[in-house]
Amino acid sequence: MKIAFVGDSFCADTGKNTWPNLVTKELDAKLISKGVQGANQYAILNQTKKILKLKPDLIIFTHTDPYRLANRHDRPLGARPCEMHQDEDAVWKAGHNYYEHVMDFGFHELSHMALVNECWRIGCAPKNSIHLFSFSTKELNFREYNWDIWLPNAHNEKSLARISYDYQTPDNDDGWSTLPNHMNYVGNKVVSDIVLEML
Repeated sequence: MKIAFVGDSFCADTGKNTWPNLVTKELDAKLISKGVQGANQYAILNQTKKILKLKPDLIIFTHTDPYRLANRHDRPLGARPCEMHQDEDAVWKAGHNYYEHVMDFGFHELSHMALVNECWRIGCAPKNSIHLFSFSTKELNFREYNWDIWLPNAHNEKSLARISYDYQTPDNDDGWSTLPNHMNYVGNKVVSDIVLEML
């Protein structure tokens, strides 16, 4: 069995005791792909197209928020990174200026819904895909359109961000924050249990 994890940073870490690792081990499967830190939803769609050529038995998605900028450089152009790096080069500066002077939130919300639905449509039928949402309007709100989406075989009860808020306590006595996929290992176990129950 081959499992692909496609999405943003909530599935990027696949090391020991992370939820992708636990799911893969429980199903005695081979992991063939993983998420990308700061991925925008258009990049996730493009990643899905590539993954389908590898013929996975299961694709597990972590869909990101609507407000990250699609770009040909595959940079994590979110509002905060663009602000932090705006003086480094023209790409970061252009991203920052877009957020400051051009962005239309409603357009991004509508585009996001279309992109998430397209990920599902291009061949990820409910029987071989699971959809998790990294964020929801419950955390980030919305300007014009509620961008929470219903999909077959999706977990809508809690976003991964909401789960991660509950599991931020470091895993060791030294207070060192080990937070793979933005949560401690207990939180990673919670997410793996959700996914395995959905199967």
